[in-house]
Amino acid sequence: MMKSLLASLLALTFVACGDDDSPSVDAGFDASPSDAGHDAALGEDGGAEDASAEEVDAASPSDAGPSCLDEYDVGDEIVSADHCNVCTCGAEGRFACTERVCPETADGSCEYAGTTHAYGERFPATDDCNECVCAASGLACTRRACSEAEEGAILLEALDQPCGREGFTAQSVLQDIPFTELDAPFVYERDRDFYPETRADTTLRLSLHYVGGFLVCRIPSETQVAMDIEIAARWRTADGAFDEVLHAYLRKNDFGFVDSWTTVASRRPGDLVGDYTPDCLDPGSLAFAAEIGRDESASATVSKTCETDIGLGVGAATIAAP
Repeated sequence: MMKSLLASLLALTFVACGDDDSPSVDAGFDASPSDAGHDAALGEDGGAEDASAEEVDAASPSDAGPSCLDEYDVGDEIVSADHCNVCTCGAEGRFACTERVCPETADGSCEYAGTTHAYGERFPATDDCNECVCAASGLACTRRACSEAEEGAILLEALDQPCGREGFTAQSVLQDIPFTELDAPFVYERDRDFYPETRADTTLRLSLHYVGGFLVCRIPSETQVAMDIEIAARWRTADGAFDEVLHAYLRKNDFGFVDSWTTVASRRPGDLVGDYTPDCLDPGSLAFAAEIGRDESASATVSKTCETDIGLGVGAATIAAP
């Protein structure tokens, strides 16, 4: 996989191709911030930033600027820094991008100093020194030496900044995922009496992309340290049910008996790009979740909400540990 400022540092893929339904995996790769071609948008001090408007424009068709073929092959895709659109490198050396209207995330918001902020939104702290973000676990703010304030979780400013202990960093979370690609069938949950699925089983393609989002260190207690990384999660099924780029997060705990990476996102039915429609009364948001174990096991599930508060599985893909 080729690299550029807008490509993903992280790519976990459930690939829908071929006639063989048996799962397979490919080895991981280096996500080091010292890699000159890495995909995060980094500031001068090495801190992770959201990709700039100039970088987003660079992924759009243009007659000027360098050719995408310098970094990519024809047909290679990247996820835009808006965590919503996808750009494809064309034979003429230019990116062609989708123009989806990015829906508001269904993952909630947070309040700070009397103002409500959207998920992933960055804003200055009231001490005129630190910066905050509305993250997966709620409010997170930097802990700069200019202030003694400690509000919410810790907003990290570099991929190699430690969280709780030396060695546990966003960089290590991205580097240590056991694999970047795997193949697996997606099985719909048809065998139930209550709002069963009716589609035939298909295949799922899932890719996770870090494009310069927040890096948050959560330390609710000394023995419960965790990292949340803002990502885009692209879920596609071969039957057309799902074709989504979701504003999501990747979580890795540095404690407990389960050694795994998890990602979670949600989307309202009316915002789906694919043709899936929940067949139930009063449908709510759909949840998209994946877990990758250090033992090389993996699972990816889609679930729906019916009648306001009844959670039901839509389908799942699973990979057993070798």
